[in-house]
Amino acid sequence: MPDWGHGMGGLWWMGASWLFIAIGIGLLAYVVARLASRPDDSKRSDSAAASAPGQSRSPAARQILEERLARGEIDIPEFNDRVRALEGQ
Repeated sequence: MPDWGHGMGGLWWMGASWLFIAIGIGLLAYVVARLASRPDDSKRSDSAAASAPGQSRSPAARQILEERLARGEIDIPEFNDRVRALEGQ
């Protein structure tokens, strides 16, 4: 006859697996809540660019153009054309 004297000692891993599942669901809920509550930078930058039509949309883009001009990759007329395109003129 098999030895049944150990009770449920061999089934401890079932309780531990439920604990890990509960922790995983909690972490997933936390990550979803954090992602849902963070501000969306792309919406703010688009609305800021639309509210100021005379200003450059991206100072970084103008800086890149200035660097390309300094390296000699583009000439002054092309630089001016691209700056006007950035400013929407």
